[in-house]
Amino acid sequence: MMSKTDDSSPQTLPLNAVRVFVEAARQLNFSRAGRVLGMSQGGVSRHVATLERYFGQPLFARSGTSVRLTDAGRLYFDTVQEALSTIELATRQLAQGQAGARLIVRTSLPTFAMTTLIPALPGFQPEAPVAVDLVTSLSPPDAGDSYDVLVTRDLAIAGAEHWLLAAENLVCVASPARCRKFAHQPISQWQFLAAQSRPDVLAAWSAQLGVQATGIHVSASFDHYFLAIAAATGGMGHLVVPELLVAEPLRRGHLLRASPVVVRGDASYSAYINPRSTAPETARVFCRWLKGWFRQAQDGPPAALQKH
Repeated sequence: MMSKTDDSSPQTLPLNAVRVFVEAARQLNFSRAGRVLGMSQGGVSRHVATLERYFGQPLFARSGTSVRLTDAGRLYFDTVQEALSTIELATRQLAQGQAGARLIVRTSLPTFAMTTLIPALPGFQPEAPVAVDLVTSLSPPDAGDSYDVLVTRDLAIAGAEHWLLAAENLVCVASPARCRKFAHQPISQWQFLAAQSRPDVLAAWSAQLGVQATGIHVSASFDHYFLAIAAATGGMGHLVVPELLVAEPLRRGHLLRASPVVVRGDASYSAYINPRSTAPETARVFCRWLKGWFRQAQDGPPAALQKH
C-alpha cells in the first residue's frame, strides 16, 4: 500500500494545470489554448503533462497536431468546467465592481420595479459611471443587509436619510375594447380586478366616487399588481391602480382611463439611504435623480380619457 509520503504520488494539487487543461479541452488545440492563456504551445503541453502525471493516465489522445479527449479526460472536463466557469464569472464581477462604482437599490415594490424603475434606469446618468444592482424584498431590511438605497411605499428606516419622492395617485384603467363596451354602463355593471397586495386601493377610489363597496363587483383577484395589470391589458376587467404603475401602457394605448377621476391615495413613495452605505454620495445622486424622475412623470401630459 502506497504511503502518503511516497514520492511517486504528487502531494500538491496542480491548480494551474487544471485551468490550462480546461482551456485546452475547450479548444481541442494546444496552440489556440496557449493564445487564449497567453503562453506557448509548449507551456500548455507541460501543464497538461503535469496533470496527466497527477492522475496517472492520459487526458488527451494526440495524433500529430490534433488532440482529442480520452474517456478519462472527457469525464474530468465535464466535472470541472462548470466550477471553473463559475470562478471566472465571480472573478470578473468582483473586478468590475472594483473598477467602477456600484449602487445597490433595494425596493419593497416588485411591480414598481418591473413596470417603472427598470425602464427608467437608463436615464440615470451620474457624472461618474455607476452600475445599479436592483433587488426586491417585501421584508424590512436588517441592519446587516447590504444595500445603498431603499425605495418603498410601506417601509421606513429609523435614523436614515429620507427622501419623499411622490404622493400616490389612483386611476381606473381598462383595455380599449373594454372601455368601449362599458362606456355607457354604470360602475355597478363593471367587473373589477383586484390586487391582494393592495386591498385598500379599490375601496379608496370607490369611496371618492361615492360608490358603496357593496356596489363594486370583483371578478378576479391577483397576488400582485404586475399580474393584475397584465390581466387588465388582456381585457379581463377594470383595474384601479397607482397611476405610475400603468404610465407606459397608458402611453402606448394598451390601457385607457375608464374614468377621468384621479384619487389621491393615502400612501407615498419614499427613498431611504442606508446609514451603512459605502457610497452615500452616489446614493444621494440617485435619490435626487429619482425624485426628479417622479416629478417629471407626474407633471407630464396625462393619458387622456378616450372618447368611446
